[in-house]
Amino acid sequence: MDFRDVTQELKNDLTRVEKAINENYKSDVPLIPGISSYLMSCGGKRIRPILTLLGAKLCGRETDDTVVKHGCVVEYIHAATLLHDDVVDETTVRRGKETVNAKWGSDASILVGDFLISRAILILAQDCDRKIIQAVTEATKVLVEGGIHEYTEARNIKVSEKHILDVIHRKTGSMISVSARLGGLLANATEQQETAIISFGDDFGMAFQLMDDALDYNANEAVLGKPPGTDFKEGHVTLPLHHLYHNADRSLKREIEGFIKNENLTEKDLQYVLGHMHNHKSIEYTVNLARFYIDRAKSHLRKAHFPAPEYIEHFDAVADYIHSRHQPDVALKA
Repeated sequence: MDFRDVTQELKNDLTRVEKAINENYKSDVPLIPGISSYLMSCGGKRIRPILTLLGAKLCGRETDDTVVKHGCVVEYIHAATLLHDDVVDETTVRRGKETVNAKWGSDASILVGDFLISRAILILAQDCDRKIIQAVTEATKVLVEGGIHEYTEARNIKVSEKHILDVIHRKTGSMISVSARLGGLLANATEQQETAIISFGDDFGMAFQLMDDALDYNANEAVLGKPPGTDFKEGHVTLPLHHLYHNADRSLKREIEGFIKNENLTEKDLQYVLGHMHNHKSIEYTVNLARFYIDRAKSHLRKAHFPAPEYIEHFDAVADYIHSRHQPDVALKA
C-alpha cells in the first residue's frame, strides 16, 4: 500500500472533510471567506485530517460527522499557523502561489489566522469533550512556544542540534501528533493505544519537518512550491546548515557566520553553500535522521493492540510517502 492507495480509500471521507472546511469558514465579512477560500485552495495533502481519520479507524470508529469536524479543526489551526508564520518570515510564495500576506497584507493575514483559530475553538466547543479540548489546546500552546523558542535564537548558527530538534518537535510534531491523537480519542482509545498513536505522531512530525528542511536545499521550485534555498536566504538555521557549520573548518565557519548575518544573499551564495553541503553530506545526514524517525514512528503502532490493526499499514504508507516524496533527487552543484 502507498499514499495514493490511502487517499483513494479515504476519498469519500476526505470529500466530507473538504466540504466541512469550506462551510465552516463562512462569514458575513467578505474578506474572511475570500482569503480563507484562497488559502484552502492553494494545495496541500491534508496530512493532518488524514491522520485524524486514520486514528479513528485504527481504534474502531468509522468516519462520521464528529470525526470530520475534528479533521477540520486540525486543518484550520494548521492554516492559521501558516498565515502567522508567513508574516513573521515575510514569506511571499507558498505552494507555488502568492502568500496571503503578499497578496492582502500582513494585517489581513494575521486577522484571518485569528478567525480560523476561533472557528476551530467553536467547533471543539460544540461537543465540549474535555479531554479533546485539553489535547488541542496543549498542542497549540506547545506549537506557539516552539515559534517563540525559534524566534529568540533567530540567525544563531551556534545553537545546539538539540535546540533545532526541540523546535521541530514543538512547531511541527505537536500538531501532527494531536491530529492522529484526536482520532483515537474520538474512538475511546485505551491508554496504551493513545500512547502509541501520540508517539507515532511525535516521531512522524519530526521526520516531516526534517525532510522539508532537506528539500529546501535540494529540490526545484516545482517540487517545493517556493524558491529553493528560502530557509538559507531568510536566515533560518535548519539542520542541513547547522550540520555543515559544525563540521566545517574555521575558515568556512566564518563564511557561514557572515551568510547568516547577511539579509541580501544571492543565488551564488546559495550554490556555494550547497557545494559544501554536498561535500560534508549535510543533506544526507538530515535525510537519514528523518528516516530514523519514520522507522521509529512506525514501530510505536506495533506496541499496542488495536480494534482494526489493518490500518497500521495506512499509517506506514503515509509515513513512507513523506520520505519518498521529499527524498532529494536534484543533483547538487559542487
